[in-house]
Amino acid sequence: MTASDAPMTDAVRAVRIFSIILMVGGLSGCIAGVATDDAVPVVLGAIAVACGVLLAVFAVLAGRKGKS
Repeated sequence: MTASDAPMTDAVRAVRIFSIILMVGGLSGCIAGVATDDAVPVVLGAIAVACGVLLAVFAVLAGRKGKS
């Protein structure tokens, strides 16, 4: 890894951390919606989890692209 790769690696790490936070928050929303028997938090939580997974996939692909 060269010095010019360091910002890319830090950016990918930050996106991975953000996607994990997004997935945990979405999962918490789903659990809260099920516990309160309300559909809105469940739907919004599912959307957040799906976006977090998509963001994590993009981060993994960017990390692989940055290594090659």
